Parts: sequence; C-alpha cells; structure tokens
Amino acid sequence: MVNYMKAITLVLMLLILSAPLLATKYAGEIFAISPGVLSTAMGGTGLTYSESYAAGWWNPALLGTLPDRGVELMRSQHFEGLMDQNQLSLIFGTNTRTSLTLNHLVIDKIKLTQLENPADSLSNENRPIVWKTISNQDFILSAGIARQLHDNLFIGLSPKLAYRSLAQNNGYAFGADLGMLWQMSQQLRMGANLRDFFTTQVMWEGGEHELVTPNLDLELGYTFSPIANIPLHLAVRSDVMAENRDGTIEGGLYSADFHAGLAAQPIPALRIMGGYDVDTWTAGIGIKHRQFGLNYAFRNGSEDALGYSQRISASYQW
Repeated sequence: MVNYMKAITLVLMLLILSAPLLATKYAGEIFAISPGVLSTAMGGTGLTYSESYAAGWWNPALLGTLPDRGVELMRSQHFEGLMDQNQLSLIFGTNTRTSLTLNHLVIDKIKLTQLENPADSLSNENRPIVWKTISNQDFILSAGIARQLHDNLFIGLSPKLAYRSLAQNNGYAFGADLGMLWQMSQQLRMGANLRDFFTTQVMWEGGEHELVTPNLDLELGYTFSPIANIPLHLAVRSDVMAENRDGTIEGGLYSADFHAGLAAQPIPALRIMGGYDVDTWTAGIGIKHRQFGLNYAFRNGSEDALGYSQRISASYQW
C-alpha cells in the first residue's frame, strides 16, 4: 500500500508542479482528439480497458498488462464530415508490450478569399472572390511503453511528436504523457494519465512558441459478469483541465468533464458498447472472426458542437 500511495502522490505532485503559468490556452487541442473506436463508443473512456489497440495512447500503463498484439486501421469523420481522421495503431512485443499510434487529422478544401482588385476597397464592383483552397493537416506520432512497479501497479510513458500544417504556417511539437494503472482487485482498476506532463512544446516556423497545458485524466473501471457469464466492463472517467474552461464542474482555473461507458460481450465474436460523453450519448459495435475484427462507433452531436461523428476500423490480431 505504501508503494501505491507513493505513485498516486507522485502523479498529483507532477500536476501541481506543472501549473500552466506560461501555457497557451487550447494549444493542445490536436492531442486531445483520441484514436481508437472502442473508447469513443464507450463515451470517451479507455484508461482501464486493455481491449483497444489504441490502449497505449489512452493509458500507456495498460501495456504492462500485456494486451493482445495487433494492428488497427481507423477512419473517422468528425462534425458531419468537416474533419477527417485517419489512424494506425500497433501493439507489439513479447515479454514487453510496446505501442505506436499515428494520427492524421485533416480539414480539407478551406476557401481563402480576396477582393477582385486587392489594391482597391470593398464595393459592389469589387467583391470578395475565392482565390485559393487549402487544407489544415496534423500528423501525430506517439509511442508507449510500461513497467511493472508492484504486483498490481504499473506505470507507462508515452512520448509524442507532431507536425502541423495550418494554412500557410508549419510547426512542430514534442511532449509526453505519464500513465498509471492500479489493479485494486481482480475486478476493479484505477487508471490515471497525466497528459503533457512537462508542458508539450509547439514551435512554429515563424518563431512563435506555444506551451500545452498539462491535464489529468482519472478513471475507475469495473469488470464483472452479472448475467449468464456475459462479461461487462463499466468505466467512469473525469478529465481535469487547468485552462479556465467551461466544464461540467468549474472552480477558478480548473474544470472537469465526465465520461461513462459500458461494453458487453454476449458471445466471443460480438461486442456491444454504449456511453455518455460529457453532454451526449455514444454507441458502437464490434465483430470479430478469428484474428480479424471490425468496429464501428457513433457519437451524437452535442448542443454546442458542429454535429455527429462516426468511426470505423479494421484490426488484425496475432
């Protein structure tokens, strides 16, 4: 128990010490767009669920539990097709599991306008016209590795790199997440992920420099079989941010949102999922045949968002 408390205290101290005094608000939005289908279908939970091939992104400490090795290719459309997401997730290794996740985000066909005669002022005879279409793209590569500290305690590290191309500006980013998993009992887990724990750096070619605010994810996961030996996984997660944002709970600089999800597996080849993500519902289904899998997730549009999102992925396990 002493070791458990030391690890939990370490995570909390790191959060306090990395207070975002110089951080740039919303600079880390690209890192918050999660990979994987299962976690989206389960309301944006995933810190205690080892079944996803994107587990190393959600909580690198999960790799210490030796999840299945495999690869997943995902395609997603956000905000009713406004933004596309392509993702490759890979878990490999024998005695030590390692993960790689490549996330590609793109907003295409953005129209730039200018006056027909830029040297003149706006008028009925000098109207704005579309002179160029561009795209915004982000490439984010993250790795994950874990170490077992105790029989029931794991920590994980997930370094990440990013290349950003926004309009006519390019930039690079680097940082890391620090994860923890505590197997409190055979059925109950607690997961934590201190994202951007040493303030991820974003450097633009024009000389501008941004710092990403650290934030803390906490989750409790409970696995049980109440009916006919059907395994269920119930998860409740909270992400705590220090950017003076609106949230489900707000207190000065800090705010917190909540997520909940449930996965049921009535037969080995079928997984049914549902959840509640901050202020809207989610659902999904997973089908598996031998070593191949196919997953689908739907997230309904929030009242203040741009619309619904869909994700589909194909996976192969070995």
